Amino acid sequence: MIGGGGRLPWGAGGASQGLRGGRAKPPTARIAALAAILFGVALLGWFTYGQLCGGDDCVSVYCPSNRDIAAPDGYEFASRIFERNPEAVPTETGFDIQVQAALLRPATDGRMLSFFRYDESAQRWEPVAPAVLDAQGKVVTGTFKDAPAVIAVLRRNTPAGEVVAYLPHNAPLNPQAAPHVTIVHPIDFAPLADGSVGGELSRTVAQNAGYEVYPVVAANASVQGQVAVVESLLADARSRTNHVQQIVAKVNELGLPGIDIAYLDLPATQRTSFTLFIGELAERLHQQGKKLTITLPSPIKAQNRIDEGAYDYQAIAERVDLIKIAPYRDQATYRLVMPEVLQSLVDRVPPSKLVLTISPYATETGGETINRLTLADAMNIATRVSIRAQADAIVTNTQIDVAGTNIDRDEGLTGVRWYPETATVAFSYKQPQGGGSRTVYLENVFSVGFKLELIPTYRLGGVAIEDASENVLLGDIWPAVIPFVTSGLPTLLQPNPEDLKPRWSVSGGTIEDTGRGSARWFTPAEPGNYTISLTLSDGAALFENSVDVVVRPRQSANPTSTPTTRN
Repeated sequence: MIGGGGRLPWGAGGASQGLRGGRAKPPTARIAALAAILFGVALLGWFTYGQLCGGDDCVSVYCPSNRDIAAPDGYEFASRIFERNPEAVPTETGFDIQVQAALLRPATDGRMLSFFRYDESAQRWEPVAPAVLDAQGKVVTGTFKDAPAVIAVLRRNTPAGEVVAYLPHNAPLNPQAAPHVTIVHPIDFAPLADGSVGGELSRTVAQNAGYEVYPVVAANASVQGQVAVVESLLADARSRTNHVQQIVAKVNELGLPGIDIAYLDLPATQRTSFTLFIGELAERLHQQGKKLTITLPSPIKAQNRIDEGAYDYQAIAERVDLIKIAPYRDQATYRLVMPEVLQSLVDRVPPSKLVLTISPYATETGGETINRLTLADAMNIATRVSIRAQADAIVTNTQIDVAGTNIDRDEGLTGVRWYPETATVAFSYKQPQGGGSRTVYLENVFSVGFKLELIPTYRLGGVAIEDASENVLLGDIWPAVIPFVTSGLPTLLQPNPEDLKPRWSVSGGTIEDTGRGSARWFTPAEPGNYTISLTLSDGAALFENSVDVVVRPRQSANPTSTPTTRN
């Protein structure tokens, strides 16, 4: 339901609701993520301190600058300022640039270092890439999509917020996340009817790895009966106290520094009981020097007010160490509703206790439902191919109409494009058999940047990532998250419109793009089996879907006939 927006992977609004079973691909359809086109690793230009010479002798991509540009508030220069060398070999379009710069003084921690570019029109520094510190702490490396005119390495000298990583049970942490996260939440436990805690600690999360591990005790409507169990446990003081004692016992048994509670989907009638439960649990844990964090669904906007439902943010914030605001799923209204939600919260809750959760999952909306999809599943929908001809009409040396089933503009569909009003790449399509229209919003490096913008705006206490595992089927949001974590500023980019256009290929004959999500295939002269492929991008990675087609021999236009003789 729309009102259930803001669910973590274990929440009721997070299920794909039969996507895989209900939308089976044709037997010959294949989808594959082909390559990242935004953040590659092709090395075009290197420079080191020894090569960054001034005057006429500089031959590197960047040379030291004599410009006197002040660092932004909260930052200091960790390197010299460099300008792009107009005499250097031009960088090749479509490939990334990897550069190195020496620091003004050695560093032992690179987490606060970032490459910045200077925007001449806005007259401000903007983060452009993480600065990866070498083993000696003297040189940093950055990878750029293009070559900014003016760059420098800046060090953030203001405190950074929390970086929280949720993980499915026993899922390994994404290596990109490991150097930056401060808290890891493996989703390991669930409340049981007798008040105890069921489940086991993930084996894949390392203890003493530079971050705290607070496992999650989770319950929600996606698992039948779980909400009823929680309501029963919160029903009276005796059952609440028993549940608190069981949780504290589990924390001590496993030697944990803290625990996270994620009891979602509770009815509003549980507001007082839930607050009392959290207060009692926090008191018991704090007495033992343990931490209590909590995951709460995002409030929603109901008419002219912000509705928190069963969750009293203000009262809970007075008791717990940190509140993570679960993702608000409705991307069509996110940029309108979330600023109002956050303003309402920070007016009553210390902003430093609030952490905004972002997601690598796409969302599909339509009617009264919001489904959660992996990026691969979402692009599988976008790249489906239809052959607009009967099988017996697909013969040699003829023209066949081919279409992207869910991006064909001649069918009134939108195609994959950037929507500035939602700050997402999205597409709309029609379900078969009159199932109605659905819109898929893709979460990636571009959309996440605009969500991260809310954290400094409202001075929140950090960022949480809904799924920080190594799942390659998810959107790669880390190229946006890591610069934000190191610099404190979001990178606000839009995809190149050319990257969002469909690309067609065929193993035989020729194929012409119509520019409207369809193509004309001129079949080959030889009969046989051929493959037609449609490639699409979300602006950061390429995805391909293919169908196999049988081309039959063309029959003779004027077949000869044998006359008959009458007797």
